[in-house]
Amino acid sequence: ATGPAAGQGAGIAIATGAQTELGRISGLLGEVEELTTPLTRQMDQFARQIAMVVLALASFIFLYAALGPVYDLRQSFMILVALAAASIPEGLPAVMTITLAVGVQRMAGRNAVIRRLPAVETLGSVSVICSDKTGTLTKNEMTVSALVTAQGQVEIEGAGYKPQGRFLIGGAAIDVAAYPALEEFTLAGLLCNDAELGEKEGRWFTDGDPMEGALLSLAIKAGHDLAAARARFSRLGEIPFDARHRYMATLNARDGGAPVLYLKGAPERVIDMCADAATPDGTCALDKDFWHGQIDLLAAGGQRVIALAKRAMPGGAAEISPADAEKGLTLLGLVALIDPPRPEAIDAIAECREAGITVKMITGDHAVTASAIARQLGMGSDVQTVTGHDLDAMDDAQFARAAREACVFARTSPEHKLRLVEALQADGSVIAMTGDGVNDAPALKRADIGVAMGGKGTEAAKEASEVVLADDNFASI
Repeated sequence: ATGPAAGQGAGIAIATGAQTELGRISGLLGEVEELTTPLTRQMDQFARQIAMVVLALASFIFLYAALGPVYDLRQSFMILVALAAASIPEGLPAVMTITLAVGVQRMAGRNAVIRRLPAVETLGSVSVICSDKTGTLTKNEMTVSALVTAQGQVEIEGAGYKPQGRFLIGGAAIDVAAYPALEEFTLAGLLCNDAELGEKEGRWFTDGDPMEGALLSLAIKAGHDLAAARARFSRLGEIPFDARHRYMATLNARDGGAPVLYLKGAPERVIDMCADAATPDGTCALDKDFWHGQIDLLAAGGQRVIALAKRAMPGGAAEISPADAEKGLTLLGLVALIDPPRPEAIDAIAECREAGITVKMITGDHAVTASAIARQLGMGSDVQTVTGHDLDAMDDAQFARAAREACVFARTSPEHKLRLVEALQADGSVIAMTGDGVNDAPALKRADIGVAMGGKGTEAAKEASEVVLADDNFASI
């Protein structure tokens, strides 16, 4: 092969352990120095101060007794030992442990599992919380929030993958069956899709790409039966998604008629491949300025945008090629998806700000999306955002200044997260880091207190942290 490829297949592992991406992060974890907590540092300092005072007083009394006429040297030494032993607060460690244990018990009642006793006190000393976005401040469940067609915008109700929610135009619910263009739109998202959607113990989940899972949920809301639709419109061929061409396409059979090519991908790329746009009565001229304006508007609201298109293929077509997909398409419309913020996280961030605690978002997402989510979370109207690319171009002084001043860090790697925590600790701040992924583990370990998500969090994140939130709720902090 002369270049990267994409698709589905079976492979043989040729590297394991330290040679994998997980292995690289594991190596990074091993290099991270685990910090003592503020309480243990204060206790160590207190112990040193007591030891110095006791030794000084005991030495003074020893000299006074030894040089006087009443006690001999042996008696003076016994006085020294007795005085030193009596002056050390031997009950202090036990009292501290019992007090922390009471705190652990109270925290357990609030869905926070404390893995190390001193972490209870450390949370009370935190001055900066660095939080991962996906799954911590947001639900980590992509949801289709709106569709944009040539006729206008359709709002979609619902949250997460649960396929319940109405289609709204102008605030009024509609019957999708009465809108053939919308039925075709949602069918395209169902067929040009490799994910599966299921329910277990009352919770809906997706097996595959979260964005594709959201499209399946949308299709069910529109009245489609996933299994029946896939059986009826069987897939004849496909072009897997590839970062080079930024789209995925499938060729599907159509009830004895000519097969249809369905395509989804990056909106700017798809629009360039379209010749016209779908309407209820057929097609209309493609107004690229209108569509690009809609893309910008949706992205500014923190939504991820993809485009769906189709093309009728000649009868008897059994396969497709990029030449078939990259010209003559009819644009079905835009799909706006959002990973909704946790409502409780909005309240928690407001409480943190009132308490003088700074909250910073560190995420791998796009800068525009991250900034919009930060505004929705109440992190400020003028959100200063820095990307991982920007951080790479900074020297140490610039990096430290950006770490203090910015509140959103987008497109970050595990190394960026770790370095940001270290930069924030350099001025004496007590840092809490929250996260759920393997890529969060090094920063979780380095922070003064790492807080992992217990439900959707990885084992690597939990092992690197001091606190595990059983309910994955940022507000529990």
